[in-house]
Amino acid sequence: GDAIARYAGRGMDGAAFKRTSYAARFEKDNLPGAWDKLLANVYYNDADHLMDNYTLRTPNPASSMPMPMAANVDRRTTGGRIASEWRWQDIAIVAGIDAQDSRHRSRSGMGRNTYRQQPWSTDARFENLGAFSELTLGEGTAQRWVGGLRVDRAEVTDERRSAGMMGMPNPTAGQRRRENLGSGFVRIERDLAPSLTWYAGIGHSERMPDYWELFSPDRGPMGAVNAFAAIQPEKTTQLDLGLQYRSDRLNAWVSAYAGRLQDYILFTYVDGGMMGSMTRANNIDARIAGAEAGAEFSLARQWKLGGTLAYAWGENRSDGTALPQMPPLEARLSASWEGQRWSVGALARAVAHQHRVADNQGNVVARDLGPSAGFATLALNTGYRFSDALQVSAGIDNLFDRAYSEHLNLAGSADFGFPADPVRINEPGRTAWMKVNYRY
Repeated sequence: GDAIARYAGRGMDGAAFKRTSYAARFEKDNLPGAWDKLLANVYYNDADHLMDNYTLRTPNPASSMPMPMAANVDRRTTGGRIASEWRWQDIAIVAGIDAQDSRHRSRSGMGRNTYRQQPWSTDARFENLGAFSELTLGEGTAQRWVGGLRVDRAEVTDERRSAGMMGMPNPTAGQRRRENLGSGFVRIERDLAPSLTWYAGIGHSERMPDYWELFSPDRGPMGAVNAFAAIQPEKTTQLDLGLQYRSDRLNAWVSAYAGRLQDYILFTYVDGGMMGSMTRANNIDARIAGAEAGAEFSLARQWKLGGTLAYAWGENRSDGTALPQMPPLEARLSASWEGQRWSVGALARAVAHQHRVADNQGNVVARDLGPSAGFATLALNTGYRFSDALQVSAGIDNLFDRAYSEHLNLAGSADFGFPADPVRINEPGRTAWMKVNYRY
């Protein structure tokens, strides 16, 4: 596949997103004895991504990139997985191994399409080998215990010979990082009645920093030569609780979580002068918590009403401040009618203001831009089914043409008239759309 994307919050646009994927899967069941199933799969993915400032826009002479330029990155990922399933009465076991190998390379050029004449330069290699198992006790009964373990051996190699816009020698060129990562969980599920189930679980996971967390920051933790040398794997320990109700006319649920994060990877954005903003990556300790509730009710065979309420909270325990990039309280109400041919729906969103922010801190994708205001929107849609294969849908989003922006947002680029001080990008106003679905 391929695509293009114009970014209001970036100095470059996505001029190409070429994807090539191949996969093969093997599955064998009805095996002898307690051995129930054998599964295996392999895959190959290649992502060729082109970013430039001239295909979908005109270079801005007053920006940090006044001349036409392009950056072309390519990532090839191969891997596979093999697993077996065993069953004895109400006991089920799944165990297996998986492996992944990933290579990242790039090239760039000043001027239109000059990048095509530049050679590719590999800057990173990732390898991961993992083993996992999951045990279920009481499968198919009113009370079930589920537990799992996973161990990973992760390796990352820094292939960059130079770093930064000035092409300075890379102090970690050719170095390899190896990490042993462990994860596990245990959960209990109990049916209080045929339609009512509660569950509780605790889990721990360890995550190797990804490419963008190791290689994209301009600076690493204080005293480190760069992020690759010092950013540690992220560790999360989390407790989950929930209650689910299911009947012919009503589905309802409530869930909550609380977690502790060690070595959470935090990005701090600082002013880089003519070079634009720069980023520093650090590890911090944090706490998170949240809850969600929802219900869907069938008034009649064709009518449905639904609603959800979600809240998330986070704290930077290292600095005693709010954890950035936390969504505010949000409620959704929906109504739908579906006949043999026609369908109609409505969705109302109400989002509260968010005052718990950490200015200019966030992750590799975005940062907090100060407190945000609440808003409410309404969307309508309808559809007509011509046959089992063909359906046409149309709708209007933001029916009342409200001016609003999401809290989790990007700073607008000066190339599109946004001011130098970061401001949020507004969502589209009243928008009409149409979609055609055809199955064959």
